[in-house]
Amino acid sequence: MNWLHDYEEELRVVFHDCRHIISQFPDPLNALGQSYLHDFNVFERESHKNYICYLLPFWFRENCQLTTQDCRQMSIGNIFLMLYFFIQDDLMDTTTTSASSTLPLANLLYIEFLNIYRSYFPGKSPFWSYFNRYISEWAESVSNENTEDYFRVEHVKVAHKASPLKLSSTAALLLSDQDSLIPQSEEMLEYVLLTLQMLDDYEDWKEDLEEGSYNCLLSLTRQELNSDKDSLTQADVKEFIYTNRGLERYTEIAQNHHYRLLSYSFKVPHLLAFHHRLTTNLMQITAAIETEKKLLQNGGLQYWLSKNM
Repeated sequence: MNWLHDYEEELRVVFHDCRHIISQFPDPLNALGQSYLHDFNVFERESHKNYICYLLPFWFRENCQLTTQDCRQMSIGNIFLMLYFFIQDDLMDTTTTSASSTLPLANLLYIEFLNIYRSYFPGKSPFWSYFNRYISEWAESVSNENTEDYFRVEHVKVAHKASPLKLSSTAALLLSDQDSLIPQSEEMLEYVLLTLQMLDDYEDWKEDLEEGSYNCLLSLTRQELNSDKDSLTQADVKEFIYTNRGLERYTEIAQNHHYRLLSYSFKVPHLLAFHHRLTTNLMQITAAIETEKKLLQNGGLQYWLSKNM
């Protein structure tokens, strides 16, 4: 079984339904909404691929005996909520995004998310208590990560930036009367989300360093070099990665997350396979760096041949 390809046809239906719903928004918000959706559409070549957002309900289907329609609806709800929070993040992180055009769209997306989940959970359902907590976790994380340095002092709070994602797995467990598994499910997702953030942060560290954005790899670099945020340079980070084998230590953290996931009694095979893919990506990056270092140490000709033959 494959964590992505097993659900490609389901995802085509999900994105088709999302496009249809957004097309009903008033002008010009329908066109703007379609543009945002296009940027995250898993079937578009240059799009951002937020796989766990789209696929989490399907990964929980077998454990929770959900219907195909339930999974589709929760996936659609996840996408609308993802776009809602993407707009919030965009407004907080940049000065180029127009609040007057995007905030109305964000609220329409949020309403669509609520419409889906209210059809499953009445107002007195415990689901809404989890909803309140996950939104609060998100708010705390995005507000304090720079000052608190969560990757150094409390890893799990890095994952809280994506806490609203836990709503669909918690919903699935509530619908199947498996409330007792929610704490375990939350912890598992937090480890996966943390590793996902670590991989993103490796790819974005130069941009984050320039912009002063929080970044897990930069946090580890500062800790290892005993450096403060303002004095860290690109040269420092490159030395940490390429000379001091810093990426190996970074990757070991992700590997430890995987060992933790394997230890849980609650098994979600596709979630585990997805995390294995993330960890493997980091391991391959680390191995490639070490291979390139050895080629350089062996001389310029061998390095040139390895790049050009």
